[in-house]
Amino acid sequence: MYTFEEFLLWFALVFPLVFSAGPGNVLCAVCGATNGFKKSVPFILGLDLVYTTYSLLIGFGLFSLVINNPSVMTVIQVLGILYIFWLAYKFFSRKSITKKEANPKLRFIDGVISQALNIKGVTIVITMYSQFLNKDGNIIYEVLTLSLALLILNLFTHFTWVYGGAWMSQKFASNYAVEIQSKIFGLMLIIVAFFLSYKIVF
Repeated sequence: MYTFEEFLLWFALVFPLVFSAGPGNVLCAVCGATNGFKKSVPFILGLDLVYTTYSLLIGFGLFSLVINNPSVMTVIQVLGILYIFWLAYKFFSRKSITKKEANPKLRFIDGVISQALNIKGVTIVITMYSQFLNKDGNIIYEVLTLSLALLILNLFTHFTWVYGGAWMSQKFASNYAVEIQSKIFGLMLIIVAFFLSYKIVF
């Protein structure tokens, strides 16, 4: 991106894709509700470390084998869906704010795993490069600029979703509210998982 107009076009395309509800953003809301805002930072860093790594790999063409191999992509999608179902189960099992063993705290490694298996993130990166990578320009500048812009947008998005989850948790802090929240978040994850399953089949 060399001009402000190009940035506006980039933002208009990428922002809705990044900010919309998906596995990563739903998990950020869940993380904010269970960990609190400050303790959610490691999870966000795990998410965006993988996101940025994907962006660099795809931008420099090192991820082309995976992109062009449908069977590998399918395996990644299925693993991601299974992981989301597992997280949904963990949240459905959470009944009380005093039941520590049933309170699923999302950590840095959970952020890494969930984003590594999140096909939506890969799709967004591919879409971004397909539209905004100038092959006639300096490839290093192009990839680093787009990756940095995507990282900043991701950090803003993930912190916003975490804050929303943390705010909701503080406003409704009782055992009954926690049980309801857990069912809502678990249901959200299941809906996302089924939607991703549908995308694989169709």
